Amino acid sequence: MKESKETRFKRLVEARVNKITAMFRLLGNCSFKGNYEYEEEQINKIFDKLYSELDKVHQRFISAECGNRKFSLTNDYIRKENPSLIMPLPDGTCLRAVAAEDDTMPNLSIYLQTGNDDEEKSVCYAEYNYERGAGKELCIGVWNSQEEDPYFYEPFNKGNADD
Repeated sequence: MKESKETRFKRLVEARVNKITAMFRLLGNCSFKGNYEYEEEQINKIFDKLYSELDKVHQRFISAECGNRKFSLTNDYIRKENPSLIMPLPDGTCLRAVAAEDDTMPNLSIYLQTGNDDEEKSVCYAEYNYERGAGKELCIGVWNSQEEDPYFYEPFNKGNADD
């Protein structure tokens, strides 16, 4: 009898998670200062790498859960190479945060992905606007689903009345 997809998934995932857990325990053995010498910076590099890899795997599962959205010329999509994070919401929609490393205006945008029609709507963004005065470059914008322009756009740090 052929193994079902669910049974194969459970078998492989259980074996792989147990293997990874064992490797984490082995890594933890390196924490004993009686046998090893290390700096905090080294520990931070180790855990930055581990968290990064774990996040990548998690995103693969979440992306599969939310489904890859179809391309549409009517939606604003940011190029694929920009880092993104998808968060499923209880109602079946997803929020997608995208970082754009733009030389003129680096930004972080949040989009709402609806499950029914593969539509993606801009929700809000934070950007570094070089055109603003000193200390007021970091700006926040919020979209209204019914409008073309943001209904709120202000510097994060408004400063004093004397500025």
